[in-house]
Amino acid sequence: MFLASLLSVFAGAWMFAAAPFTVTMKSAGYSARSDGETVTITRVEPKSVAKEAKLRVGMKVKRITMPARAFIKVPLAQLDATDLQDALTPQPAESLWLQVEPPPKGTTQVILKSREPLPDNPFPSIPLTQARLERLTPMQSGLYYARLQQAFLEEPEQPRLEFKQDTTAYVMKGKLVGVEGGGATSLWLHPSLDMKTTCRTGLEKLELSGTVKGFDFTLQPEGARHDGEPFAVAPALWPIPNVLQQCAGSPKPLEKSLHVKLTCKGKPPLERDVTVKLAVRCDIPSPVIRQPLALREPRNFRVGDKTPLQVQVSAHQLIPRPTEATLVEVDAEGQVTRRLAPLPMGKNAHESSLQVEVPLDTTVARTARLALEARFPDGSTWLSEPQTREIRTPAQVEELRREAAGANARTSAFLEDLDDKFGVPCDDMPTTLKWILAHPSIESARGGGRKLHYKVKGSTDFHVFMCDYD
Repeated sequence: MFLASLLSVFAGAWMFAAAPFTVTMKSAGYSARSDGETVTITRVEPKSVAKEAKLRVGMKVKRITMPARAFIKVPLAQLDATDLQDALTPQPAESLWLQVEPPPKGTTQVILKSREPLPDNPFPSIPLTQARLERLTPMQSGLYYARLQQAFLEEPEQPRLEFKQDTTAYVMKGKLVGVEGGGATSLWLHPSLDMKTTCRTGLEKLELSGTVKGFDFTLQPEGARHDGEPFAVAPALWPIPNVLQQCAGSPKPLEKSLHVKLTCKGKPPLERDVTVKLAVRCDIPSPVIRQPLALREPRNFRVGDKTPLQVQVSAHQLIPRPTEATLVEVDAEGQVTRRLAPLPMGKNAHESSLQVEVPLDTTVARTARLALEARFPDGSTWLSEPQTREIRTPAQVEELRREAAGANARTSAFLEDLDDKFGVPCDDMPTTLKWILAHPSIESARGGGRKLHYKVKGSTDFHVFMCDYD
């Protein structure tokens, strides 16, 4: 009984799917019948668009050549009545190309040219749904997107504000070692708030306020970049002890609510409340390293050399932005021994690094350790990781040259020994590495993948032997 019922259901479904139907395209003056396998012309009105196109009763419509319509995803005979009628109707001011059998004499196509003019406003309501977009012809799509652009230009000039923030602090052994998506002083953590404002009438001011004591920020037009370009502010929101507590067994959600008020000239203010969150990662090295100082040429100095050192500075890109920055010399313990020169800050954080020249004291041979000392608005200071330049006597330079020549000779001799010992050094990497480590010219070595890294005695750098290198 159940099987009979099931067969009855399937039979009914098949009969329903295969039931033929007829659609009429009134504007073109013809009808067509679909039986699930073929689409056949059943009527053509005299003096109609279809008649002028030489469409005849009995012709079978095989496919639509143009225009392309995204909603037609199956053969015409498999479309339902609504889709088939739409597909076979020439759109206003357009032509519909049909491939038919048997074809008219001298061609394989019939071209139905619509007599309907293009409407003055073909899209009175926008935007269209995805389903409606798929029914547009290419010409209609062009008109639609032109209408969207027009609507955008005609839209009331209302203020717009976009806000993004994603900040992570990294703590190791009870110390803050880095901030991703922001920065910090020794006192406060500063998340970077990325914002973009749109004021077509001109920016009057952007105000941020919050529950943090003393927090108040106003961006005036001279502090803004071009309208619509993103910018960032980095307010002090969390004391550093509160951040460190996240890794001390007493974590609390670190969230702050800020109120943003955007005022464009001649427009009512746009006001929003935004939530700023801080994630804290414990005992994980920071992927962010703050290094606003890079020493360029010369790479080495001789005693008495008067050539100034080229220094690349990007103190203005630090978060938070320092109030002042100074190039200093430090000793081996990191204590400031001499302040060399104040450093330029740049107009804003989007400016590229700045180049300055700094004279060094080269009266004696020594290691010059240079760092950037930054002072922040909260009164704290920060010292960057020192960068070094060696100041050597002529005798020391000559000694280095001899050592380099010796290291080069040892390297050449080692490679000859390697070639003599192993025809293909990478065939047995453990054996090769063991032999390299025992070689008298080698200081250290390691293997990795299909590479052998080795350091010859007297050399300052590792060399790499590439396996399978053509």
